[in-house]
Amino acid sequence: MSIDQAIRVSWTASLKETVWGRHQTAVTRLTAVVLFLAFWEWAVRAGKVNPLFLSSPSLVFEKLVEVFADGSIWPHIWASGQVAALGFAISIVIGVPIGIAMGRSRFIRDTVEPFVMASYASPTVAFLPLIILWLGLGIMSRVTLVVMGAVFVIIINTEVGVSSIDRRLIETARAFCANEREVLLKVIAPAALPFILAGFRLAIGRVLIMVVVAEFYASTAGLGYLIFQAGANYDTALLFTGVIILAAAGVALNSAMRALENWIAPWRSAGNE
Repeated sequence: MSIDQAIRVSWTASLKETVWGRHQTAVTRLTAVVLFLAFWEWAVRAGKVNPLFLSSPSLVFEKLVEVFADGSIWPHIWASGQVAALGFAISIVIGVPIGIAMGRSRFIRDTVEPFVMASYASPTVAFLPLIILWLGLGIMSRVTLVVMGAVFVIIINTEVGVSSIDRRLIETARAFCANEREVLLKVIAPAALPFILAGFRLAIGRVLIMVVVAEFYASTAGLGYLIFQAGANYDTALLFTGVIILAAAGVALNSAMRALENWIAPWRSAGNE
């Protein structure tokens, strides 16, 4: 083999390794998903699974296209989106200040933490009858349940982020005559931001779960209501349609939150490279 041929072979092998290394995760995940869906489709079509209890991926896809084509899904998405957005926003408004206060003050942390941890460990769904009794069947009862499910994740992550800041940074800022507001905005906020955004990402999943649970019992519209009605009617294709939409929303929101983190806190993504 000549030198030129050896160089070309080496260059080709290096290129293949580079391309495979760059796309290995995507290819592996796509292959796994395709094989799973193919097995699922085969199991239903071959009669291994009763289609009354589990629709095939092709039927689910047809139903997904149908509900978007006739527009029947949009009122449910709008109803769930309102509850999720409002509940998530209220959770942030409540959770971040409490978490900061707990991280900055030992007295506040010692006072509030037992209530936070007890509420976080409690089964939130168990409070739904009381919430309905207090607030009725309107949107506020569903929003309240969402807030109860999501706010404590944000509080805990914010508190951890604030309390883990190196105290020498704060002392240095104060040595340069920085007041409490400047310390909060220029030292504490940048250092705790990744923890806070991680709390947001964890809260998104709990928000979607609580929306579905609330709509099971306290709504006449929404994706949770759609899933409940589909299950009651043994329409598993429609049931999986609602689940897929919720899963896609969760993935999209999580990706958006990660992109926001890379934009607001680029030093964190750079440090992970």
